[in-house]
Amino acid sequence: MKIIIPLVLISFSSFATTLEPVNTDYDYQNAPEYQAIMTKLKEFGDFTKKEGPAPAPAPAKTLSKGEQAVEEAKARNRAIIAAQTKAEKEAVDKNRDMTELQKWKLEEKKTLEAWKKESRDQLNAWKREQEIFLGRIKVYKENTFELPVKQEKIVEKKVPVEVLPDVHIVHSAFAVPVRDQWNRPTCSAFAGVRVVEILLAQNSVTRDLSEQYLYWASKPKCYSSPCSEKGSWITPAYKHSQEQMTVDIPQESECGYNGQPVENNETQLPLKATCKSGVTKILNYSELKTLAETVESLKKNIPVVMAAKLSENFYKNQGLVTLNDAQGGVAKLDAHSMGHAFVGVGVIELPEKLKATEGNYCIVVANSWGKGWGAGGYSCLTENWLTKFRQKSPFVAVNKISVE
Repeated sequence: MKIIIPLVLISFSSFATTLEPVNTDYDYQNAPEYQAIMTKLKEFGDFTKKEGPAPAPAPAKTLSKGEQAVEEAKARNRAIIAAQTKAEKEAVDKNRDMTELQKWKLEEKKTLEAWKKESRDQLNAWKREQEIFLGRIKVYKENTFELPVKQEKIVEKKVPVEVLPDVHIVHSAFAVPVRDQWNRPTCSAFAGVRVVEILLAQNSVTRDLSEQYLYWASKPKCYSSPCSEKGSWITPAYKHSQEQMTVDIPQESECGYNGQPVENNETQLPLKATCKSGVTKILNYSELKTLAETVESLKKNIPVVMAAKLSENFYKNQGLVTLNDAQGGVAKLDAHSMGHAFVGVGVIELPEKLKATEGNYCIVVANSWGKGWGAGGYSCLTENWLTKFRQKSPFVAVNKISVE
């Protein structure tokens, strides 16, 4: 008797592993990019010292006459001690304001000097990168574009200070190298790749993914024939990946990025055959309308693709972009800026001095203009700056991927 065994077809994705954001501690404090941002923020003074909720009062107890007399005596003693302490404090505090200011300045100077000493090589490297960046600003400005998204009415919601973390940096945010899109309007592809690489890094998987492929995937009208329309948004690329039966996003080594444009061929067709050698794919992504939703996503270790029109002070900053520039004037929209994408990777509650003009927090972002921008490629954009200049359409967060 001949036994026929049916052939079972198993897609390549059957061998892929599903990955989600992690919920573990992340040691970001020693990252020089983070230290540089915090040093800049500390120039504006003290941060809020949050206190935990007050303990619930103990249930009332009926005291005997003897116990009541003892408690009254204790209360009198506490009053005497409190009066003595107050008098001593007043004597010490006559010059307190100046003393505290001098003390803070001295501590800040020591902190800055110690950080500079420990990170001298890093600072020198950033300085060299900054010189390159400053020479390229015109190119970056020319590669901003009107994002191809539908504008929506966004009603922002304030994030209560009590639910803001003092600092929260997305796990593995600094583990992915800062890259440079150079002379092409591919910012959303670079941002889209970065959020996936961060999610991979959270799960101890190192991949250098292809921006070339994701830019192609983000422009459906350019899949099969050359086109000249510049720029894209990340949602079509994620949707394309989500619809594939197998892992589709290749590594940079298989589908390399070319930083120079090809006239009338934005996606630089034909793509190499190896661009079909995928190693990961998008399983699930979500759209976030408000900054409050963005903050919640970051608190869950999910990086966010964000976008904004750019003010003049966005281009040249040392790790902080505010609505009010250093001269006290309101930041103005740059004449060349149409739109630009970057990745939100953390949230920091602002110093008290900044809150009146800048809101309660700033969002740490990673850019794609090399390490010469901001602090090693990172900066913190204040709540009010983002409220004014953000793209009026949903941001994008990746919640689940699969990897070969």
